[in-house]
Amino acid sequence: MNLIEQIADHMEFCGLGVCATLEHEGDLYWGQMPESPDAAVCVFSTDTAYPGSTSGARIQIMCRGTVGDARTPYERACAITDELGDFLGFLSGDGPYARIEVTNSAQGVGLDTRGRHIYVSNYRVYYCDY
Repeated sequence: MNLIEQIADHMEFCGLGVCATLEHEGDLYWGQMPESPDAAVCVFSTDTAYPGSTSGARIQIMCRGTVGDARTPYERACAITDELGDFLGFLSGDGPYARIEVTNSAQGVGLDTRGRHIYVSNYRVYYCDY
């Protein structure tokens, strides 16, 4: 399992959504944001680095809302930051050991082509696989 998938799984573990799989629908994704559902969250890598890197990995989490609703994706981005900010421990309880720092949170980047509001947050993740 890769780092951004582990972050998405950790977010599900924390009650921040449901990871979509081939077997069931969800609202948490990693690597690629699908066109639907409208209200969704995706974890992207901007520089995954390698386990044990002293510079850490950089990830971005994108929250998208429904047409005309800026409040929900903004509040969801803030809730994710509240949960992930200053995290120190094992992801999902038994995943890799990680320390997460917030670079910035809930930055509005405007609307997508369908008029859905998007907010992004950036994090630095120091992690190691055991």
